[in-house]
Amino acid sequence: MAPPTSGGLTRDEVQRLYAQFAPVVFRRARVLLAREADAWDVVQEVFERMLTHGAGFRGEARPMTWVYRVTTNLALNHLRSRKLREPMLTVVAPEPSSGLDQLEARQLLSKWLGKLEERELEVATLLFIDGLTQQEVAEVLGLSRKTIVREVEALRQKLEAIGALPEGVTS
Repeated sequence: MAPPTSGGLTRDEVQRLYAQFAPVVFRRARVLLAREADAWDVVQEVFERMLTHGAGFRGEARPMTWVYRVTTNLALNHLRSRKLREPMLTVVAPEPSSGLDQLEARQLLSKWLGKLEERELEVATLLFIDGLTQQEVAEVLGLSRKTIVREVEALRQKLEAIGALPEGVTS
């Protein structure tokens, strides 16, 4: 067996985790980014983090929670940097396989970028785009449900004020 990397996971462990989680990471990143190449970049970054920060992954009671959170954060970072690199492109044209829901999700993300703080963007993505419950959002972020309830109420008010509250969501 290969020796552990500085983060605590061996290369063999990361290879096994790649086989298990890479398709999930790719699908998640693809929905948020709309570009396969960018989604594969996120896949590489997630597994690079497993190699370098494996102790955080190993300590996670539910590894999927760690993978989901890191994937979301990295995809949102890619969107932010894309917005800086490509300021004239507010919405990326969907690739042929994209459905209407994915296009709507990317349009919402485009509206939110630059208007929401880091945590607000993460909560909004998990809640309104991914459809997680407030309890699930709390678990993914490692926060109490009570904290998420407060943050969601403030977030809904902010989104309503900027005209970016998803359709069907009441304030």
